[in-house]
Amino acid sequence: MKRLNFIILMFMSLTAEAQKITFTSPGIEAGVRMHLGLDENTDIMQSRTDTITAINLSGFGITSLSDIVYLPNVEVLDLSDNDITDVGPLNALSSLRDLNLKGNELESINLLAFSSSAKMMVDVTSNYISDFSFLFDCFHCQLTLVGMGMQKVKDAPYFDVYQLYADVGEDGAAKVCYRGYTNLEGCVIECGGAQTAATLDGNTYEAAVPGNPQKAVKVSLVNGEYADSTWAMPTMTYSVDDGSQITIETGLPANYRIGNLYALHGTVSSSENVMASGWDVVYDAPAEAVNDVVNLSYYEGSRLRGFAKVNIVRNGILPGDANGNGAVTIADVIAIINRINNVNTDGTFIEQAADVNSDGFITVADVTKVIEIILGKQKKQE
Repeated sequence: MKRLNFIILMFMSLTAEAQKITFTSPGIEAGVRMHLGLDENTDIMQSRTDTITAINLSGFGITSLSDIVYLPNVEVLDLSDNDITDVGPLNALSSLRDLNLKGNELESINLLAFSSSAKMMVDVTSNYISDFSFLFDCFHCQLTLVGMGMQKVKDAPYFDVYQLYADVGEDGAAKVCYRGYTNLEGCVIECGGAQTAATLDGNTYEAAVPGNPQKAVKVSLVNGEYADSTWAMPTMTYSVDDGSQITIETGLPANYRIGNLYALHGTVSSSENVMASGWDVVYDAPAEAVNDVVNLSYYEGSRLRGFAKVNIVRNGILPGDANGNGAVTIADVIAIINRINNVNTDGTFIEQAADVNSDGFITVADVTKVIEIILGKQKKQE
């Protein structure tokens, strides 16, 4: 009897093991896990995938459909925006009724003529299929094709920039970020007359805006007749008195619009300067002016075109001059470090001058800024 029980347990164990699926396609496995709500450490059982009748596997980087057999009862299947080249494995899905193959690498779907499904609608938009005639007389499956006339052509030139915007680096200098795709050679970024070679392979790249102009500089990502452009605003510095109002000229085109706009201490608003065909930012200082930073974003239509910041300095305060002696030296670095460490020292300590980055706190970041000011002066003297 014990031997019989042991054999039964072994059989049950083998049966359970046989139901566990081992995928060869990481993309299909990831999509199935997401659909079933399973983490990467949980086994996927065939009994679970048998229950799937509709699943979205769009954009999972799928190249092979060999694992599709683990979805025997699927009726609605979205495989769009992958890298599929062979539809043969789909023929095993007898329940399949709605199939989305949009945006893959298919040059033929003739094998679908042998599908075990009785009736199927297939979206083939944005593939490389040049001949559909074989499918007009299918052996078993009644196919309805969508997107036959919207096919891509291999080696056709394309230039797709889906993200190009200006930003401000940690050093306060303007930079340009861009992403996109092209199969053309010789793309360049033109920044105020200077050119930088550009790569468009879907990754994020950055280019520095040369020089230190005081107003916006036009930036274009170009290749022959194709172009996309934005405007970059290098960081500017304005001085204010207690309770005063100043106008910040952004230099942005009139067809742009200011998005988010805020200051740490003062109040800000934007207005279109019709005469200058651009945008102004009005800054109202507090009754007791402090060092401040104005942050803004700007758009062209609904498309983000950039971020920028403007430093606001109270008149009579020298950023970095923490001890108030009229110069920025290593003594100011020591004074700020002492304040951070709560070390009491004799003499004057000017909070607003020590808060170089104007974030309202005295931190190591301000020490770094003061050192940069000192090194910058030394470099100019050289």
